Amino acid sequence: MGAVSVSFLGRWSAAAVVTIPLAITSVLGFAPVVRAQGAVTDEAVDDAIRQAVRWIKEQRKPEGHWELNNTGTDDRWAGTTALALLALLYAGEDPRADLMSDSLTWLAAQKLTGTYVVGTRAHVLALVPGRKYTTELKGDLKWLLDAVYQRGSENPGCYTYQSPGKDAKSGNWDNSNSQFGVLGVWMAAEAGLEVPAWYWEIVAEHWITCQTKEGGWGYLRDQPPTGSMTAAGLTALFVALDQRYAGRPQEAGGLISAIDAGLTWLARNYSAENPGGESQWRYYYLYGVERAGRASGRKHFREKDWFREGAAYLLDNQRPDGAWPGSGTMTDQWNTCFGLMFLCHGRAPLLFNKLEHGSDWNSKLRDVAGLTRYVGHTLERLLNWQIVRLDAPLEDLLEAPVLYLRGEAAWTFEDTDVQAVREYCLAGGLFFAVAGGEGFRQSVESLARRAFPDFPLHPLPDDHPLFNGDVSFPIDKPPRVLEVNNGLRTLLLLCTHDLAPAWNRYAVKGTSEQDFQLAANVYLYATDKTQVRSRLQTPCLPLRQTKTERKIEVARLKYGGTWDVEPFGWTRLVRYMNNEAATQLLVTSGVALDSDALQDFHVAYITGTGAFELTGDELKGLRRFFSAGGTLLADAAGGSRDFTKSLEDYLRDVLQEEPRLLPAESLIYTGRGISGTVDLSGVMYRRAALGMGKGRKYPLLKAFGERGRFLALYSPLDLSTGLLGTPVYNVQGYEPASALKVMRNLLLYADLSRTEKARLYRGETE
Repeated sequence: MGAVSVSFLGRWSAAAVVTIPLAITSVLGFAPVVRAQGAVTDEAVDDAIRQAVRWIKEQRKPEGHWELNNTGTDDRWAGTTALALLALLYAGEDPRADLMSDSLTWLAAQKLTGTYVVGTRAHVLALVPGRKYTTELKGDLKWLLDAVYQRGSENPGCYTYQSPGKDAKSGNWDNSNSQFGVLGVWMAAEAGLEVPAWYWEIVAEHWITCQTKEGGWGYLRDQPPTGSMTAAGLTALFVALDQRYAGRPQEAGGLISAIDAGLTWLARNYSAENPGGESQWRYYYLYGVERAGRASGRKHFREKDWFREGAAYLLDNQRPDGAWPGSGTMTDQWNTCFGLMFLCHGRAPLLFNKLEHGSDWNSKLRDVAGLTRYVGHTLERLLNWQIVRLDAPLEDLLEAPVLYLRGEAAWTFEDTDVQAVREYCLAGGLFFAVAGGEGFRQSVESLARRAFPDFPLHPLPDDHPLFNGDVSFPIDKPPRVLEVNNGLRTLLLLCTHDLAPAWNRYAVKGTSEQDFQLAANVYLYATDKTQVRSRLQTPCLPLRQTKTERKIEVARLKYGGTWDVEPFGWTRLVRYMNNEAATQLLVTSGVALDSDALQDFHVAYITGTGAFELTGDELKGLRRFFSAGGTLLADAAGGSRDFTKSLEDYLRDVLQEEPRLLPAESLIYTGRGISGTVDLSGVMYRRAALGMGKGRKYPLLKAFGERGRFLALYSPLDLSTGLLGTPVYNVQGYEPASALKVMRNLLLYADLSRTEKARLYRGETE
């Protein structure tokens, strides 16, 4: 029978390379089953958001507001309307649409007297593009600056329900009002209005001085900490850090220590309920957790994934009408707004994952936070970021298209670290290192050689898409950037110019802005200039328990060229065929065309990135394969025309005929009569292939074959990188979901017997 060496990704198997009999080779050993995450899927969250948006809109009064009474006399007047509009804006509702525009106009015209409502309205108006509400936003900012207890008072930096006046020396205050005051000022600053430095200084002082000895915050000073107020305190301190101290960390020691203590308390006590506080505030608490989690970049509070746990709670407790129920003094309208905002912001796509590794990984504490702020503003997209470790599950790393790391001194990468980097990149991720020092640069170069010995580091030319404006921003005098590329896509980038100080200081003026622009280009390059909707949309496919109806054995063919293209894509294809087509797909990689082992297979697959040559013995082996009833499948990886030409030339020689396009009525397109197939109409193309798919209802497939049986079926457009499930810059091929469907139909047809294929050809479908 013979044997073949199959490379496994080391963290997922006992050895890096094993030799096993061909008959039992399966890519099911190539990767682990992704752990199930309950009902928290992108589809489930999207449905919950749609229902909540619809319900909130239904509660709107004919006058254009959401108020529960019409008195307009208390300090919470217009607060429900402000909260509803804020939630709808979070959910992506167009502020120019009639419903939104009319309600925004109504809200902007109201005379407000309370901190909660002024802070929320400022937040709303700051999110509306353009300058339509600049005058009203300036008024709200002035109110909030006047309403905060000033330096020289008993409690500087905090708020109460109404403005005590600039000269007030004492009075009531609480941390809930203080949170909403800070959020309103923060959003006004983000909209470009000037906020004096003293404001952030006294805000930081307030939250530092009223932190409890346990590390959390209570509603008032010296009260026990609660989850909702601790999330509020963390958010306020992160805002002050970014607005005032990011560029002067030597002045922020006490603030950073307070943040560390608060994160420790939240990690120790986190739950989807409001730890330490009353349950009626649980939705208000989740709203705070979302902001604290996003500001800190923490995916987990200790071992707890705050977004998935919170989302699971919300999905389990949403009413059939789309609302979340009232609790205590909190109405269903308020709770629904808070729940909606948690889901919308918490699931926002990630710009970068920041790698926690080595001793100086976080010496630029707010680098990715500042970069995310810039890219979000510039691209007008809601973006998140998060901190991960190399020993995290692969699905965590793949939540972001880019894994970023920066260091100054030399870093040590153990063999397991190297393997984790290799896995992430082979699975579709882009590894982006920024050198803050010579030692770190040398460490990453060594890492690249160890992880990718077949793909050497090389410098990017000045006309690369990352520099020349093709991606987005043209980069004048680009820095030296080294790349590892597998022939189809970039696996690793090493920038030898330190970009992080500008991000950390949020220095976006003058020449420093180019440091932001280059990083924005990296993100757009990694996502093929497409817009990712959600952090939950990862390429990872869990392997479901399914009763399979058939087994297909496939030989991936080896030849003297680049044959082993994107092997991780086959792992996803195995899972997809199991989950969606009830098919056990067994794949053997590295089967030679001239080996006796090829004759044991009914289906073979060949791909490549360029022109290739076959020997006389390999051509003889291919003829024997066809004579024995085998079917050859192929794709031009990356859309390589040179590969397609070589393939067609050899098949003309072997089969003595010309290729032809599959007709639109082909059963391979329609799936009619072939068990387990799907209709391929409406397939989607990647950005670079949109012109080729224009006007086509079905995929672009070609074939060689006899009457009643196709001997070879192939796609001149890429399928191989599509199987990865990730965006790839400028690849001419199918979108990932469509690539899986095309492969599904090709495999199910190829596995049919000669008799079944002849029956289908005659139209004798069952």
